[in-house]
Amino acid sequence: MVTQAQLVGRYRAAQAKDLYRRGLKVQTRARLLLSGSGAGHPKRVDTGHLRSSVQVQLRQVLGSPAVRIGTNVTYSRYVHDGTGLYGPRRRKIRPKRAKALRFKGARYGKRGYIYAHSVKGMKPNHFLEDALIAAKD
Repeated sequence: MVTQAQLVGRYRAAQAKDLYRRGLKVQTRARLLLSGSGAGHPKRVDTGHLRSSVQVQLRQVLGSPAVRIGTNVTYSRYVHDGTGLYGPRRRKIRPKRAKALRFKGARYGKRGYIYAHSVKGMKPNHFLEDALIAAKD
């Protein structure tokens, strides 16, 4: 990975700083959208791990400075693209090895477990795509 100081030294300082500034704007906007503040972005924050993992990296691609914005959390793709009926496969989530799916009920105000034969899935939260608007000044 190329550091910001190396890029600034090799290219025009204003270009690299502007790219990084825009990347930070996108990062901030993506974190807000994950928090549920935005039209069509539901508030589904449990621990905040995904929200805090959105990072900005200043890189060099084909000799030019570039910014990479993303996360390394494994479930981020499911949050971004959706699951079940709302995801790429467009069908309900059903159990493979049992008669029913089992979820902990404490989150929904119930104790014990909740059982279901199938679930619809989770609607997508396109937090990275929608955050790119913040890069425009």
